[in-house]
Amino acid sequence: MTVETTIGERSQSAEILRHFNRAIPVFIWISPLLAGLLSLHMGKSMAWDLLHYHYYNGYAFLTDRLNFDILPAVFHTFLNPVLDVAFYAAVETLPPRAVGFALGVIHGINIILLFQCARLVLARWELARGVDGQQVSNLLPALLAVTGFGTAAAMGTLGSWHHDLIVSLFFLGALLVLLRSEGRLTLRRATAAGLVVGIGLGLKLTLAPFAAAIVAAPLAVSMPFRDRLAACVAAGLGVGVGLLASGGFWMARMYAEFGNPFFPFFNRLFGSPFADAGGGRDLSFLPRGLWEYLIYPVIFSFDGNRISEARWRDFRLLTAFAVALCLAGVVLGKRLARRRGAVKMRLAGSDNVRMVLWTALLGYAGWLVLFSIYRYAVPLEMLTPLLLCIMLVILAGPRIGVAATVAGCLFLVAATQKADFARKDWGSEPFVGAKVPAAYQGLRGAVILMAGRSADAHFIPAFDPSNRFVRLDGFRYVYRAEDPFTRQAASVVAGHSGPVLAMFRRDRRGQGAEDAFRAFGFVIDDPSCATVESTVRPPEPTFLCRLKRLPALSGAARLEAWRACPAPGRAPAFPNPAGPFPEGSGGSPSELR
Repeated sequence: MTVETTIGERSQSAEILRHFNRAIPVFIWISPLLAGLLSLHMGKSMAWDLLHYHYYNGYAFLTDRLNFDILPAVFHTFLNPVLDVAFYAAVETLPPRAVGFALGVIHGINIILLFQCARLVLARWELARGVDGQQVSNLLPALLAVTGFGTAAAMGTLGSWHHDLIVSLFFLGALLVLLRSEGRLTLRRATAAGLVVGIGLGLKLTLAPFAAAIVAAPLAVSMPFRDRLAACVAAGLGVGVGLLASGGFWMARMYAEFGNPFFPFFNRLFGSPFADAGGGRDLSFLPRGLWEYLIYPVIFSFDGNRISEARWRDFRLLTAFAVALCLAGVVLGKRLARRRGAVKMRLAGSDNVRMVLWTALLGYAGWLVLFSIYRYAVPLEMLTPLLLCIMLVILAGPRIGVAATVAGCLFLVAATQKADFARKDWGSEPFVGAKVPAAYQGLRGAVILMAGRSADAHFIPAFDPSNRFVRLDGFRYVYRAEDPFTRQAASVVAGHSGPVLAMFRRDRRGQGAEDAFRAFGFVIDDPSCATVESTVRPPEPTFLCRLKRLPALSGAARLEAWRACPAPGRAPAFPNPAGPFPEGSGGSPSELR
């Protein structure tokens, strides 16, 4: 082999590599279409949240049922319905596969944002070199973006209507606005970043930890403290404007109805008269004690039930947590030894690097304290490959750091098991559909009591709009005597002269549903029961039955029964349809104040 041949081969390899590097952005830009196809391959999402409230909330907003039905989806009834309206409209007008593909495409835009963020962060380090020093600047960011999008949570919710992969677009978009290839962080850029993430926050409040992280991100930039503080204020103002733009109309409605713009959250903070109904926040996934707060990724990575009801396996957050501890230890050691070293120089050399690390840290801390629910961490989890690359390069240098990152990404992809949110084959039936039993096709003007922890609000659009739905319990909620919703429900039932029916899943009858009906003065009329058909095909059939009223007790007997009520937190045993409240003591939420 001659020298000329060797040089020619190397030149040809460099040319191929150069064309490959140029082709990567094209692949990234079409990746949302591939995500849409992957969504179709995975099947139709039938997740609990969709059936519990996403489908119903869109229908309820369009038909103005807020003050008509009572808690049909428990506290989820009161969440901002903007995205749910879009979903309901799509489901009602488009074929199911078109809806699933469109959702997958929208979710896939996360890949583009992850890629662009990685390019800006890693640009100054010039990490990827191929033949003859040829830059392959797109290869590593593409790997980080695809690996990030392949998380258990993202793959589990791809093509579903959980909203998490939609609001993550606003967080990553805001982060991309903050990152820059040159120049200083301006107030205009900080405001724009806040505006973007604020819009996402208005659509889904669980983005709050990451919105706060965007607001505080300018603190990591190398500017005078006054300028950094001004940028934080500008970002905060942007968040406020964005929040009002996407959620202001609903916040005003919630304040008018319940005295709390963020209802059902923070009721006691705002002094809402509905504070006794509960806080609306699920605390069951939070760490138990200080020690768990400190090492929670170690715990939930091997016991996924601690932060999710769906099965999943993903070690991204655990790996990032371990490497972050190593980095913190090295930096602290260098500081104590008063030695600058390569680690500290790499960390100090780029505002973008520090900003991403700082934003991720704040976002994780906020998520840990507020929610610790797995799906809500998907914006952070998708960033973990980029975080790993940053931290490994800082610790070990470019060559070893990149090699370790690639190896780590391959391991994480192989070890991931996507979150097991329910899916089914597409078939030819509607995306969400239900059919009222033949015996009740002409049902009008009825009150239908719902009980049992089951996702059955998606049945409601199938009924005539004149029927009123009242939920008695479900999703960690039970009526209490001091609860305004109790008075409202008791008043509706007591003042209703038409038919009263029950809707419940068969397996929930002996798990509290029958007791809930009895608490409001009814028993199930078994011969009248019929099955509500559904394209969802839940594990147990849902029954629609007529209810028979229990005989009313005398005042003395009612008082005695009331004294024998269960402890707070369980359904009170109202021996009279109106419970302990006189007829007419309820009404609309605003009237109860």
